[in-house]
Amino acid sequence: MIPSAPVVRLAVRLLGVVPAAPVHWLARLVGALAFGLARGRRAVLLENQRHIAPDASPAAQRRQARRTMCNLLDAAVDLFHLPTMRPAEIEQLIGIEGREHLDAALALGKGVVVATAHLGPYEFGGAWLALAGYPVHAMVEDIDPETNAAMALYRKATGMKLISRSGGLRAAIRVLRDREILLLVADRVVGRGSEGLAVPFGDGVRAVPTGPAALALATGAPIVTGHIARNRGRGPRYLVRLEAPISATPTGDTSRDRDALTGQVAQRLAAAVQAHPDQWFVFQPEWIRLDTPSRD
Repeated sequence: MIPSAPVVRLAVRLLGVVPAAPVHWLARLVGALAFGLARGRRAVLLENQRHIAPDASPAAQRRQARRTMCNLLDAAVDLFHLPTMRPAEIEQLIGIEGREHLDAALALGKGVVVATAHLGPYEFGGAWLALAGYPVHAMVEDIDPETNAAMALYRKATGMKLISRSGGLRAAIRVLRDREILLLVADRVVGRGSEGLAVPFGDGVRAVPTGPAALALATGAPIVTGHIARNRGRGPRYLVRLEAPISATPTGDTSRDRDALTGQVAQRLAAAVQAHPDQWFVFQPEWIRLDTPSRD
């Protein structure tokens, strides 16, 4: 779900002058109402739950789907607040686990591909990396120029740089060869011409992009998988979790290497999604059905 440019600009201005607490409350209320009214979105969220939380009861799956809509709008409030937040406020909102994995990957001197999912306010994770001094570049979906410019208000607020998905291959390779961080969302295929691979995801099958693996194999950059999610315990509101690097080891069969590496990344991202089933913000019906009847 992509907000319109006027909505983003209005929200950014509003959160610069209005306390965030009542806006969070309102966002969750609107999310609950939207879940009840938006039949198509609700159907997608319920199907997601059947695949990523297959052992939950139908009632629990419905509750988690409803919370997903509420969590989406609640997280959006924090994103829209980002341009007017002080660095200390951002640091108080986010904790991090596994930073040593990113540092170890960077120390190899080949750049790092950070692969994440549409889990929690994932752009906030990139914002934290930039705020912490990491040279991070995020590849973003091409929408229309006005919406892209509006979303850049919070995406670039802490210094994260943006790369357009269309024609961004050379820029992505340059980032890695400059020994910097390339942030990619890797749990769904977006954009025309993007290559995808069908992989197990939860108890279903989805197509995920092969781009992160292809870039890693082409440059020798390791892949660090990570995600940001609401913290269920005490402490900061969100936790960023980074995992041990996956090294690309070419065997000479480029296609097989790419698919194997893509599968490893997808397995980790699926595990993160299943750990936080009410924070996976995917609203497109993209599950691959394997029960298509064969022709006689």
